[in-house]
Amino acid sequence: MTKNALILASDIIEQAQLSGRRAGTSLEAIASEQGDEKMLAVLTEMDILTVAKIVREHDATIPSIATWLMDADSIKQLLSVEPSYWQNIDEDHVFCAQTEAHSLLTQIFLSSDDEEKQLEVLKAIVEDDFGLLYLSLPFVGHDFTELEEDEEQTSGSIEELLMKIKTLSEEAYREVMTVSTNGTLENIENALKQNANKHRVTALEMDTDDMFAPL
Repeated sequence: MTKNALILASDIIEQAQLSGRRAGTSLEAIASEQGDEKMLAVLTEMDILTVAKIVREHDATIPSIATWLMDADSIKQLLSVEPSYWQNIDEDHVFCAQTEAHSLLTQIFLSSDDEEKQLEVLKAIVEDDFGLLYLSLPFVGHDFTELEEDEEQTSGSIEELLMKIKTLSEEAYREVMTVSTNGTLENIENALKQNANKHRVTALEMDTDDMFAPL
C-alpha cells in the first residue's frame, strides 16, 4: 500500500505542477474509488508545498477534499507556506493578499458543517503567531462596528467568516480583532511572505536531502 501510495502521490505532484485544480480532482477520484484512508496515505507522501498549491486553487464553492480530511496540524503548516505563492503584489494590488487569505480560510471554515474539526483547526492556527496573522489578514482595514451579528451574513463574505470564527471561539475572535485592528496590511503581508519563504526553502532542502537518502 505504501509503495502504491507513493506512486500515486508522484502522479498527483506532477499534475499539480500544471493545475492544482486537476490534481485536486485526482485526489477526489482516489477517495471515491479507494476510500478516504487511501487518499490520506497519498496525501501523506506529498510535500506541503504541493498540497498548498492544490488547496489554494480551490475555494469554498469548489473545496479541495484535502481541507476536509487533513488534520489540524497539517492545515496550520499549509497556512505557513501558502503565502510563498503570493507573487507580484504591489501597492496597486495590495488587497490581493487579503483575497487569497479570505478564499483559503472560507474553504477551511465555511465549506463544511463539522464544527468540532473546525474548532480543532482554529485552535491550532491561533496558537501559532503567523497562523494568527494569516487568520486576521482578511479583516484588516474593515469596520465591523455596524455589523448585525444576529442577522444572516452574505454567503462567503468576510462578515460570515468573522462570525464563524466567533461562533467557534470567542477567544480566537478577540485575538483576530486585536491583530486586525492594530496591524497594517503591509506589515502583516510582508511578515507572512517572509515566514513562508523560509518554510519553502526548508521544505525544498528537505526534499533534496531525501533524493540522496539511502534506499
